[in-house]
Amino acid sequence: MGKSKKRSVQRAASNEDLTNRVALITGSTSEGMGRSTALLLAQRGADIVLNYGTNPRGPDSLRSYALERAATTDGQAEEAARKVEAAIRDMGRRVILVKADTKDESQVADMVAQAEEELGKVDILVNNAMGQWVMRDYTKIPHEHWKEVLAAGIDGPFLMMKHTVPGMRKRKWGRVIHLGLSGVMRIDNMGGAHDYCLAKAARNWMTTSFGWQEHKHGITVNCIEPWMTDRMTLAGALKAAKGGTSWHKRTSACAHDAAETIAFLCSEAGRFVTGSIIRLV
Repeated sequence: MGKSKKRSVQRAASNEDLTNRVALITGSTSEGMGRSTALLLAQRGADIVLNYGTNPRGPDSLRSYALERAATTDGQAEEAARKVEAAIRDMGRRVILVKADTKDESQVADMVAQAEEELGKVDILVNNAMGQWVMRDYTKIPHEHWKEVLAAGIDGPFLMMKHTVPGMRKRKWGRVIHLGLSGVMRIDNMGGAHDYCLAKAARNWMTTSFGWQEHKHGITVNCIEPWMTDRMTLAGALKAAKGGTSWHKRTSACAHDAAETIAFLCSEAGRFVTGSIIRLV
């Protein structure tokens, strides 16, 4: 390899390196984008705070319909979470696993305090945790369900930022990434998931508003808008995070595609990207 090409590769690797960073990813232990993001950020060098507990999925959720699965029990959720924790520890990273409902401010405060005590800080926040997507005529949505979904989709990211951003401001460095939804402002509201879409649309507003406010503190705030990304097995997500190529063989975006975009935004290369809503198709 020529000297100039070698220097170019080294610069690219340096821009991607997240060594000495600590990332907290909400909703990061099931089959989707949160888990893939946690694995990829760990592979890039970050220590990780894993979280679950905001949304125990019920039997009427879209995810359960699509995968023909029953509701996830607490035991199943913890077992899945422990496997992700072990995988990250095997990478040589520090990792803690916290069961916390991001709709509850006291639980959020305790989780952030634990992260700061055990890992020293939180540099990167990925707001992935969300409520249930249920396709239903809006006149038939129970009020409690409506409030639950909006709390998970709006209150959760707000509370997470409220308790992590002050530390980022002090250190003059931070990354906040919200997980949104592609096409969320379509007039037909996806055909029925009205509360879910409203909550995701609010994340767009938070991204635009808070992104400009925080840039002077060295903090970027962005939103990823995926559509229905293909889920991955833990083995598949690990292989993709470690540079495997099997995930390339797809015709639609998978969880790892979202993780790659998030990793870029977390890197030094992404330091001037803020207030942006990035759509994945």
